[in-house]
Amino acid sequence: MNIQQALQYANQQLLDCSPSASLDTQVLLSHVLQCNSAHLIAWPEKELNTQQEDNFRVLIKQRQQGKPVAHLTGEREFWSLNFKVNDSTLIPRPETETLIEYILEKFAKQNNIKLLDMGTGTGAIAIALANEKPGWKIAACDISSQAIQLAEQNSLNHQTNNITFIQSDWFSDIQANNFNIIVSNPPYIAEDDDHLSQGDVRFEPRSALTSGITGLDDIEYLCQHAKQHLLNHGYLIIEHGYDQQQSVKDCFIRNGFSTVEQRQDLSGQPRMTAGQYFTQPSND
Repeated sequence: MNIQQALQYANQQLLDCSPSASLDTQVLLSHVLQCNSAHLIAWPEKELNTQQEDNFRVLIKQRQQGKPVAHLTGEREFWSLNFKVNDSTLIPRPETETLIEYILEKFAKQNNIKLLDMGTGTGAIAIALANEKPGWKIAACDISSQAIQLAEQNSLNHQTNNITFIQSDWFSDIQANNFNIIVSNPPYIAEDDDHLSQGDVRFEPRSALTSGITGLDDIEYLCQHAKQHLLNHGYLIIEHGYDQQQSVKDCFIRNGFSTVEQRQDLSGQPRMTAGQYFTQPSND
């Protein structure tokens, strides 16, 4: 079997079970051959050896069963950086880059930012920002010790030395209350959402996906408690579902945030809400 034949075989196998069969095929074959996609195009007649062919067939079979490509390769690109992934965390997704774009645009000229990434998972948000802003002081927390270990490994791989990782159930072990920015991609899917039984999310930790009946429980918690850890004029920035735009905006305003801004992701879906918190003056 040569490269062209391998791609044709895999495309046929995945056509009915993956919405991105062609891309999946290229990523998995590139992984097996330890090459990039350009190599596949340039050398279609190159033969796979027996071990490569066997490995490729196994991966295609697993993908047919629904296992995410990122779990099969053990990595996913985010913000042009490769991140190690496993089934202890969410797989980084392109829509989350909306948060990175907003933060880098909003705070482009500020060098002394203190930022908290709440529920860091693979560390994608914290590491992408640390890579762009090595002078910022970044803390990243997660309730999962496995997630923290994975995020620390990703940070080591990208040589980001300005991140402190903390295992914490939300703010329970966060001592500092002097952050300029708290950013989070929290669970925001409703517990009975049909999408939980479809696609890649079937293989991701349910605790990182769902948040109560409406999907808004954790966002409500963040809006209530983040302000206690923000400096005056500090920002809370949250990713949310495309259909939660108004509910999240209302939550921010109800909890005392002002200058609330919302952004769409690259697909044009409402994906992010940011609000600024002004510390109330003392009555003393």
